[in-house]
Amino acid sequence: MPDERAEKLAEIVKSALDEPSETREIFLDRACGPDAEMRREAESLLDHDAGLEDFLKEPALHVVAETFAGEEGELDGETIGQYEILSLIARGGMGEVYLAQDTELGRQVAIKFVRRGFGTADFVRHLRHEARILASLNDPHIARLYGGAVAPQGVPYFVMEYVEGERLDRFCADRGLTTNEKLELFRKVCSAVAYAHQHLVIHRDLKPANIRVTADGEPKLLDFGIAKLLDPGTTGSGEATMTLASVMTPDYASPEQVNGEAMTTASDIYSLGVILYELLTGEKPYRLTSKRPAEIARVITEREAARPSSLRPELAGDLDNILLMALRKEPERRYSSVGQFSEDLRRHLAGLPVLAHKDTAAYRTKKFVRRHRGAVAAMALVILALVGGLVATAWQGRVAQGERQKAQRVSAFLEEIVRYSSPYLTQSGSAGGGVSMSEALDAASRRLETKEFDDQPEVKAELERVIGESYREEGDGRAGDQHLKSYVVLATKAAAGDETKLLPVLSTKAELLFGAGRMQESEAVYRELLPALRKAYSKGNVSAGLLVGSLNEYGYLRRTQGDSKDAELAFREALTLASRLPQAAHFIVGITRSTLASTLADEGSFPEALQTAQEAVEDGRRAGLAGTPSVGFSLTVLGGFLTDDNRLAEADKVLAKGEAIFRRFLEPSHLWLGDNFRNQGIAFYKEKRYREAEEKVDECLRIYRAGFNSHYDQYPTALIIRGLILSRTERMNEGERVLRDALKMRTDSLPPQHYWVAQAKGALGDCLARERRLSEARPLLESSYRTLKLDFGPNDPRTKEAAARLQELTPG
Repeated sequence: MPDERAEKLAEIVKSALDEPSETREIFLDRACGPDAEMRREAESLLDHDAGLEDFLKEPALHVVAETFAGEEGELDGETIGQYEILSLIARGGMGEVYLAQDTELGRQVAIKFVRRGFGTADFVRHLRHEARILASLNDPHIARLYGGAVAPQGVPYFVMEYVEGERLDRFCADRGLTTNEKLELFRKVCSAVAYAHQHLVIHRDLKPANIRVTADGEPKLLDFGIAKLLDPGTTGSGEATMTLASVMTPDYASPEQVNGEAMTTASDIYSLGVILYELLTGEKPYRLTSKRPAEIARVITEREAARPSSLRPELAGDLDNILLMALRKEPERRYSSVGQFSEDLRRHLAGLPVLAHKDTAAYRTKKFVRRHRGAVAAMALVILALVGGLVATAWQGRVAQGERQKAQRVSAFLEEIVRYSSPYLTQSGSAGGGVSMSEALDAASRRLETKEFDDQPEVKAELERVIGESYREEGDGRAGDQHLKSYVVLATKAAAGDETKLLPVLSTKAELLFGAGRMQESEAVYRELLPALRKAYSKGNVSAGLLVGSLNEYGYLRRTQGDSKDAELAFREALTLASRLPQAAHFIVGITRSTLASTLADEGSFPEALQTAQEAVEDGRRAGLAGTPSVGFSLTVLGGFLTDDNRLAEADKVLAKGEAIFRRFLEPSHLWLGDNFRNQGIAFYKEKRYREAEEKVDECLRIYRAGFNSHYDQYPTALIIRGLILSRTERMNEGERVLRDALKMRTDSLPPQHYWVAQAKGALGDCLARERRLSEARPLLESSYRTLKLDFGPNDPRTKEAAARLQELTPG
């Protein structure tokens, strides 16, 4: 581990190199203070760079500081393979760069030797793999990487094109380029980065020092050596993740990079935005005054860049908006590609309209919305529905004053909730002050307990519904259900026999009964509701969304009751209505298709189920929903099927992607996250990673208990896997108890021949067999195998698992 002194020295040297020569002495006085030895060491290291360009210098943040101690000797005059070392070009955190002569090809090259401490076997292996990929990049604005090897002393090195030229910012300043000339030059840089992205490579350390401009004005991008490969076939495998993931230059790093999150092409777009901002304004978007990683991360992720025109008034308008769009904190809100960024610059130069638009208060509020997407979305949809419906009705000349007032009061109330909890819409010290959404909902609940809305029961009913659904999205199912029950009571009374108004109320009532485990009562409501909904929909009196939502809930209920065929029909009917849904509700389609896949598996159609689950993921991606919770749901379902099919490595990757999405958008207690943990626990169990499996399943059960207790149909599934883990880790008695509880839950709620009952029997039989209680285990295992074979056939993965258990009981 590096000591604090060496780390401080590394930071001082890096910062000094960024200082203009005329202020470097002042900087060293301040940075080193009375420590004369520190000052001497810093000056000695800086002397190596005197008169030299910053060619290929690596950033110092988080770099192992010991690389500045015990320097290797100068290599001038030595020969490495076919390369004769001529002189040192630069020395940085990761290694030295030398000018060398290629004696075979008669050309000058730059050779970068990797520092002692980075030459581990894994690192060397990765560099070799990456060098082969990067050497294939062939763009006139990218310095070529000719290859990589390991010197006889065991030191890895890269051989690169030698570029003579000035760093980008100095080139522009020295020649006094106009704004338009800078933009034209910058677009060539964008072209090179776009080319690399098309070849599945991101740079990860774009900055002016890594962009050289030759004497004839052509830019060259240097040092793709720490790029992260984007090949989806290798991502997450270890081959595609760079050992130096934390290496960065803070001034140009994206928010996701300083937070240690996944790097994408959007990260390079952000860095390009910082570079262009600096070129056009002469200032960085924000000044980092501390070298502490936590403070750097706080500034980069929280502080907004000043509008460029506040520094240079001539940038007002398009350039303001273009730069600020590239610098948005959220990757998904930046330009979708470097090419799109460059095209907006071209359109600005041509006097055409640009894609970028002003980052309004509404956009800033989305920072808050992203953290509470479901809750705010529910409120926003109600506001939009009320306002939109009001406008349409008023246009037809049939709006009533009462409806108008209702819409206005609901809208005003919900907007107050969003404002109360949004740090972007409140000032420090004022009411709310940026509190959490849960606190805002609690405040809203208290208001509903007053007499404020007693004169408008319909308004109060609608608010109870929205607040109830918002609580659910925040992971508080109990509070959500209480408000939804109040909604049902109030809305039923307000409907006063109006069937159209009563239909959404019945839908919520049926859903609440289902969630409480009162399945027969819920089914009875749905059987009354669905024909009425179909009739009302055909007349245009209800939305497709209400019918689709009710069909999905009914299908899930029937699947839970063991009638998979009825469930399949409901899901397929819902999918036929997909084209009638508004774009904002398209996420429902992927969820429906994924649940249909689970239903097909229940019916024994495992190959079709697996294919349907894969289609659900692809449909979501094609619809532009990749990275959203709905695709996370589909990934979770697909991961479960891959686990059943024993494609465990694939399952691990798919489920990890789903978890990452959920952690980004959903609350930690969300049901979907629990489902993901359950499937991960099953996969880890099959891989005999019992400790990890138990952690995932315990977290899953915590989420299930908090939201649904044992009413949730997958609760026994999680208990089963926990019981098996206990059995396999020599806790037989506890495992047996858990498995018997799970089997009782299954037999109490399902037909005796349901395959979930058979699976529970097989798990208990497996546990008893491990205790050598063979006479008790055998009938359970035999019954499990017979049921699964009858339902699914001998080649289904679940039947094969049951057969294997029985085979272990009776070898040969």
